[in-house]
Amino acid sequence: MKTVDLTAIQVRFDATTFSRESFVNAMGRYIRLARGLWRGERHVTVFPEFFPTFLYPAFRGMALEGGPGKILLKYALKNTGLSLNPFRQAFLKHTLEIECFYRETFGALAGEFKTYLLAPSILMPEVDIESSRGTFLRDKRLYNMAYLFNPQGRLIAKIAKHNLTDAESGILFSRGSSFGNTAETSIGTLGVAICYDMFFESEVRQLDSRGCEILLVPSCNFAPWKAPLTESTQERVWFRDGPISASKDRENIRFLVNAMAVGDVGGQTAQGRSSIWHDGKVLAVSREFELEDVVNATVELDL
Repeated sequence: MKTVDLTAIQVRFDATTFSRESFVNAMGRYIRLARGLWRGERHVTVFPEFFPTFLYPAFRGMALEGGPGKILLKYALKNTGLSLNPFRQAFLKHTLEIECFYRETFGALAGEFKTYLLAPSILMPEVDIESSRGTFLRDKRLYNMAYLFNPQGRLIAKIAKHNLTDAESGILFSRGSSFGNTAETSIGTLGVAICYDMFFESEVRQLDSRGCEILLVPSCNFAPWKAPLTESTQERVWFRDGPISASKDRENIRFLVNAMAVGDVGGQTAQGRSSIWHDGKVLAVSREFELEDVVNATVELDL
């Protein structure tokens, strides 16, 4: 038996304040807060979905209004090039620079704090490294993608969101169905379902059949989390149809770690409560749905 800390980082972001220095400092501060809660011999840390997308340099100086979809479109219009797909081209312009920063930032944090680390997902095409070519674009389609690092800081998996919301499809995200979503590690098989993926039975069933033991779910939800007591709330729907359903009575999935982003993006507010589950039962859940938080549970695994 080995004890493992499962940690969900509930990031509160403000898209108007991103700079590389402040971003690195903020991510490091969250991990240090997590380390103060760790009691296990090994650690798994999960960040939420989407917010690093605002690291792309042209967002700085923009008036970020109208919600995420309109902000992304505004970015594209500001940075279009000669392309049949100007929206895509706007992001490709800075992809290699942003991918390098993202990979080095979270790889360094994983190595420094000796944790398996699922970096927050970001809008990005597939980037690869080849010895003679260096870093290059393997695929120019844009994905909602997250990188998974081991405790030595090495990238061990890239996961792209398989199932897109109507809003994501409408602004030309591509489905990441060609990407795998599991990784064999020293603490067992880790699986990743990016936000909406968690709500698809076919997706969870496939993860389970591939031996996923710990399911990592980075999320960002712009629907109101609370509502009058007489109405069904997003919170009830989320937990019932998400973590409870995904982690209960599965062949292999034993634990689920759901990290949620909160904060304002152009007038739309992300809300949610990060949580950790075991066989459909909650082990730890944030008391906050609008503020930052770090949620941790120390569990025992047969290794």
